[in-house]
Amino acid sequence: MDELLKRRIGAGIVDLLVQGMISGVLEQTVLKRVKNKAVHSLITEPTVNFLIETTQLATGSRQTIGQRLFQIQVVSKNGQPLAVKQIAKRIAYRETIAPIKTWKNRKIYLQDGSVLPEDEFAGTHVVRKRK
Repeated sequence: MDELLKRRIGAGIVDLLVQGMISGVLEQTVLKRVKNKAVHSLITEPTVNFLIETTQLATGSRQTIGQRLFQIQVVSKNGQPLAVKQIAKRIAYRETIAPIKTWKNRKIYLQDGSVLPEDEFAGTHVVRKRK
């Protein structure tokens, strides 16, 4: 398995934990107003996760917390900063179609972790960011 892919997996786990904690806190606030658990599963959590990741990638260091810890960064193939549209495309593809495509072509993606299906779709790639 590619070293960059290992870093991406580690960063993803950290980001899931952070997003889960924030979603949990917000869900408790929203639960007081909306009692339907399905609303939280299908709307609140994905929306919060999308907003957290988009905010982190579009502002400041342009990295998520996990990416900072594992010293990687998502960059645009054209060298420009990531556009919000590009980030949204990447997240939507990653959450829907990418798992199937990754599984089908796992030998290719295990060799080079810099470009996964969501990166191909959004025109991005991941690089190791040196301190």
